[in-house]
Amino acid sequence: MTTTPESHADMEERLRAALSARAELVQPEHLSPLATATPLRARWQSPWVLLATAAVVLLVLGAVFQGLARDPRSDDIAPRPDDEVELQLPADVGRDWEPHTLSRPPRLDLDGDGTREKVTFLGEPTKKFDGRFRMQTTLSSTGAEAYGIAEVGTTIDTNVLAPIDADRDGDEELVLYYDDASTVGGGGHPLVFDLRHGLLVQAGVDDPELLVRGQEPVAGSETEHYDLVRLHDYWIEDGRLYSSRSRSSFARGNMSLVRTETIVVDAWEWRLDAHGVLRPESVGCLRSGPESLAPCEGDEEEELPYITPVATDTFGIGEGATFAEGYRFTARLEAASDPSLVVEGDDGRVMRYDDFQVADPRVSTVQPMAVTADGVSLFVTSAWDPSYVKVLVQDGDGLRALEAVGEIELLDRDDVRTWLTRNGGVVTVVEGDDGTWQAWVWTMVSRSEMAALPSRVVCFDDVDDPATVRRC
Repeated sequence: MTTTPESHADMEERLRAALSARAELVQPEHLSPLATATPLRARWQSPWVLLATAAVVLLVLGAVFQGLARDPRSDDIAPRPDDEVELQLPADVGRDWEPHTLSRPPRLDLDGDGTREKVTFLGEPTKKFDGRFRMQTTLSSTGAEAYGIAEVGTTIDTNVLAPIDADRDGDEELVLYYDDASTVGGGGHPLVFDLRHGLLVQAGVDDPELLVRGQEPVAGSETEHYDLVRLHDYWIEDGRLYSSRSRSSFARGNMSLVRTETIVVDAWEWRLDAHGVLRPESVGCLRSGPESLAPCEGDEEEELPYITPVATDTFGIGEGATFAEGYRFTARLEAASDPSLVVEGDDGRVMRYDDFQVADPRVSTVQPMAVTADGVSLFVTSAWDPSYVKVLVQDGDGLRALEAVGEIELLDRDDVRTWLTRNGGVVTVVEGDDGTWQAWVWTMVSRSEMAALPSRVVCFDDVDDPATVRRC
């Protein structure tokens, strides 16, 4: 039997008819999620993935609404990153590290049940004792273990400070001291660990440069012999963490800092937010002293610098004095063709100086120990030349006059006045165009030189009487 081959158009027509008939037999209940002939969509566009995603979203919203229905504690909430500060969960390492036994383990109420947990420390063994600590405890409320990892720069000591309740939720946070000279301030900073989701998690810090202790250099202030710094500090009081920064800057040079005992500072209390981040809240102006801290209460001016009282007692030719502070010695001025200063130490050494260049030197009975406290130091003026000022220091078995270097001269005349204070400070005040006086304090900067560091701007009722110094 022979057949006539179908044309391409006839085959296409028959195929279309067959497919249409098949389609009419398929009802919705026959459909199943089979692959399609269209280009593949991304996984998140799949209806099944969308359904699964919707279910997860509903679970998250349920957890959020549940949290909003009560006041959550910090340890109920899993730590999550803040917009600016990212928290890091501690790794479960160090179970076999060496127990730290040099310091007593701290005890604090980590879970807020009224019972204090004992926190033990295991030190990471390293050759330089600069490893990490594993902190671990058993929570009294649940019997579960809680642990954390801390780096405080050394494993020799744990440096545990008093506990705080920075989020005021009834439990306490563990505080360690981190001594890091490389950070801003140079005096270290506190590390705060909060029990969050069963772990001791280190809190993040918003604006960490405010939570340090030490001296912060003022940008652009550095000179050959000094720079200016602002003073930072932090402390714990009544379970609260505070910090401060001086409003004024102070000159620092050659291991000297020109400051008064009490300074004006801005202060902050550090509060732990729901995301585990410490944030500063201003508590205003304080006057900070060695053993006192009080509100400014309207007095926000700095104290007068220590430039008085003036040491006035001196000895001249044919006279002498005994010096008993530090290196003990006697000194006398002998009459000769030129005046000669003879110093005899308690150790038997004899030193002489005769290059005064004036016929009537006067030597103060107070040593200029603020310039240098190493060996002999003497402050010399002249009975007839008020502009004459020298500072003599011990140089081996001899004496030498220090050369004044830096921004100002060592003079005592007209608009530059110099004197020695009773506490051994050599002070120079220089008059400004507006009638104020910039005070400077001298310090030794090399074996043969001394330089002046700036103190405060002051005013005098009568500059010939330094005791009349006052605020401007």
